[in-house]
Amino acid sequence: MAANLATVRRLVEAQQAIAAHPRVIAPRRPGRVTARALREDIELSWRLCREAIATGDKSTIRELHQVAKEHDTLTNYNNLRSDLKRFGSYFPSCAHIEPELIDPVLIPVRPRSLEERLFKVVRGYWSMPYSKGYGRRLRFIVMDRHHEAVVGIIGLQSPSADLACRDDYLGVAKADKLKVVNNTLDAYTIGATPTYAPLLAGKLVAGMLHAPLIQQEYWRTYGNKRTTQLEERIPQPLLAITTASAFGRSSIYNKLRNEDRLLAKPLGFTKGFGTFHLEALYPRIVQWLERRDRCVPGGFGNGPKIRWQNIMRALGDLKISRDFLEHGLRREVFIFELVNNLQDVCRHGHIPDSAHFDTDQWVSHWKSRWCLPRAERDPGWYETDSLGSLKRALDVV
Repeated sequence: MAANLATVRRLVEAQQAIAAHPRVIAPRRPGRVTARALREDIELSWRLCREAIATGDKSTIRELHQVAKEHDTLTNYNNLRSDLKRFGSYFPSCAHIEPELIDPVLIPVRPRSLEERLFKVVRGYWSMPYSKGYGRRLRFIVMDRHHEAVVGIIGLQSPSADLACRDDYLGVAKADKLKVVNNTLDAYTIGATPTYAPLLAGKLVAGMLHAPLIQQEYWRTYGNKRTTQLEERIPQPLLAITTASAFGRSSIYNKLRNEDRLLAKPLGFTKGFGTFHLEALYPRIVQWLERRDRCVPGGFGNGPKIRWQNIMRALGDLKISRDFLEHGLRREVFIFELVNNLQDVCRHGHIPDSAHFDTDQWVSHWKSRWCLPRAERDPGWYETDSLGSLKRALDVV
C-alpha cells in the first residue's frame, strides 16, 4: 500500500515548480515534461488505478484524488484555511450537538456571501478535487438553525449529454434527448460535514434534492435564459436530478426513502471511463501542450470541459489509446424524480405533474429513521473532532 501511494506522489514531483507559477510557461529545456516521460506516467497512473479498483483498495483511489487536489491551481486553499479559522464556529465538535434539537434549513448560496465561503470550505474537505461545476449551476447549504452550524452542501450543474443508464430509463427519442436532458440537473456534490456525518446526515442532505426551494431557485435563476446549444428557452419545471456515487456502490443513496416513497432510484452503473486517474498529471499535460501550441485555454467560446479537451488532445498527440481512459471505477447512478410522471413526460410529451415534498416532514422522518437511532446505537459518535478533520484535510493541500 505504502509503495503504491509513494508511486502516485512520485508522478507529480516534477510538476511542483510549475504548480507554484501556473501561468508561467517555462522555456523548452531537455528533460522537462518530455513526451516519453508523460506517456510513461499516464500508463503508470492508469495501471495503479486499475489495480486499486480490482482489489477494492479505496485508499489508493482517494490518494489519486488527493494528489490531484494538492496540485489544483484553480482553487486558493490558503483562503479556505483562512475562512475555516475565521468561521470555525460553524463547524462545532460533535460533542456540542444535541441530535433531538437539530433544525435543518436549506439556503441558496449567493455569490460573495458567507454561505459561499462556508460552501467552499466544506467542498475543500473532501478528497475529490474542487469543482465549481459547469453550465447551469446552483449551490445550496444546509444549516442547523438551533446549533448555528453547517450540516452539509449541495452543488448542481448541467448534466452530461450522454449517460446510457439514464437515457435508457427516460426512454426519450434520440432527436428529443438533448431537450429533455436540458430539463434536468446533475448533483456534482452532495454531503454532510464531519460534525453531522456520524449521524447519517448525508441522507438528510441527499433527500433535500426534492425540496421545493431547489425548483424555485431553478426558475428564479434560469426561467428567462436560453440553452447554449439549442438556443431555446430553458424548460420548466425542473424534472429530475441525477447523481453518481464517488466510489462504486453508495451507502447514502441506497434505500433512501421518505415513508413509502423512494427518493433516489438506482439506474445502474457508469461504464468506468473518465479522467480522474489522470488529474494529478493535468498540470504537466497542460505545460506539454502549451509548449506545442496545442493547449485549449479556458474561457468563453472554447466549449465545455476544458480539462477533458486537453487530456483527449494529449492522448491523441502522444498516440496513447483511449483505452487508458477506462479506469474501471463504475459509479452507481441515481435519479431523483421531481415530477410524478417523469417517463410519460419524456416519452409522450405529457404535462409535468410536480411531486409534493414536505421538507419539514422529511427532516422529522430523517431524525426518527436515521439520526436518533444512530446516536443511540453508537454512543461514541460525539467523539469526532470535526474541526480538526477539516483543518487536516485543508492543511495537506
